[in-house]
Amino acid sequence: MTRRLSPLLFLVLLALPSPAPAASDGPGNPGYGRQEAEELCGGCHRVSRDGSPKPPAMVDDTIAPDLTERVRDPAITELALRSYLRTSHPVMPNIRLTEEQTDDIVAYLLSLKGNPR
Repeated sequence: MTRRLSPLLFLVLLALPSPAPAASDGPGNPGYGRQEAEELCGGCHRVSRDGSPKPPAMVDDTIAPDLTERVRDPAITELALRSYLRTSHPVMPNIRLTEEQTDDIVAYLLSLKGNPR
């Protein structure tokens, strides 16, 4: 014998947000993180490996490092990225990220660790 859902329960279930597929092991969405990194960081740092030229601020890599390369360092962990993103730096604008933006950017940068391209 099959059971039927009541029409009201069916509508309530339809209204609930569907779970997004897991894009990383931790919190954050790497897709949104890439967009945020490009908008907020891409003016000074290289944030994607799409072959685009270095931003003008990257003339000296010590001032605005290539984040796609820096993240490959084993010392660059989730905790290190979170700390870096939450701390102001003398040569950087003081960008205040929400917790969600931080989660997304960290998820995106960590997704670059295993992607050499």
